[in-house]
Amino acid sequence: MKHVFTHRVIYQDTDAEGVVYYANYLGYFERGRTELLRQMKINLKQVKEKLGIVFAVNRVECDYKAPAVYDDELTITTEIAETTPVRIIFQQEALKGGQLLVSAKTTLCALNVSNFKPTRLPKGLLAG
Repeated sequence: MKHVFTHRVIYQDTDAEGVVYYANYLGYFERGRTELLRQMKINLKQVKEKLGIVFAVNRVECDYKAPAVYDDELTITTEIAETTPVRIIFQQEALKGGQLLVSAKTTLCALNVSNFKPTRLPKGLLAG
């Protein structure tokens, strides 16, 4: 399953040169992951309240290929690349008109909310 959304670069997203500040892509990718899970009918608030599980970013790898600037329309894509018993690994891209600007591989770790130690993902959670 893949989630896609568009984002128009606003002034707040840019640095003094009008180029999207590199860390803002992490925010775009966060939105993509959240919306992909929502599309899969996974409500993170309910996962926390009912299962006692929260997710934390464990690792991010970003490759910056080309800049986006003020008023560009970006397409952000997100899909699950891999799962392990305690992790979800997402593959994400930011594109402008089909041109790849940034790619990222983001790993989330499932944590027990009571002690913040890694915990197994419940069977069927990602069946979406």
